[in-house]
Amino acid sequence: MTVGTGDNGVYVTPRNAPTAPVERGGVRLADGADRGTVAAGLRQAVRVSGGEVLTRDAWVRATYPETDRTTRMGFCLVLGIALLHTSIPLTNTMVMAASDRVREPAVLRLAGATGWQVLRLVGAEVLMVVMVGGLLGALVAGLNLVGMWSALGLLSVWTPIEIPWSTIMAAMGACAVLAVISAVAPAALALRRGALEPTNIRE
Repeated sequence: MTVGTGDNGVYVTPRNAPTAPVERGGVRLADGADRGTVAAGLRQAVRVSGGEVLTRDAWVRATYPETDRTTRMGFCLVLGIALLHTSIPLTNTMVMAASDRVREPAVLRLAGATGWQVLRLVGAEVLMVVMVGGLLGALVAGLNLVGMWSALGLLSVWTPIEIPWSTIMAAMGACAVLAVISAVAPAALALRRGALEPTNIRE
């Protein structure tokens, strides 16, 4: 970090510096220098000490921190528990909302709509709700990411923001499937009771 962990620089004491081994060094090519010639000279210079010459991209790939299998399984377990607890209120809310709107499918049937048309309308409404909820969730997550990115920038750690689009789409797809099933199933059961009976229910 160019400014350390706050507004102070990074210091190495004279007691520790003489015995600290050199782990890596950075080389920047001057204007007009040949990359191959410089690389060959560097390999020749570090051959005795057993050093290795790598490009920036190769060094990043070799030293990039990766999570092990145990950590990844722990993340998946926590994510699974979170999704399970999220799916329960989602399903409960959609079932209760569909049960309270039994008159609307019946009115649509009396107006001439077929059963499949009513169910498709219910599914479209639910998908719209899921889409709006996903956009609001993405907005909140984006604000949090911008805040953390700005905080890291104050420490001179400018990192790119990588968004796992596949994971987000999978989570939204699972929520959409649960919501559609939870809303369409009660509506289908209400339609099986006939078109006139639900219209007599008082709300």
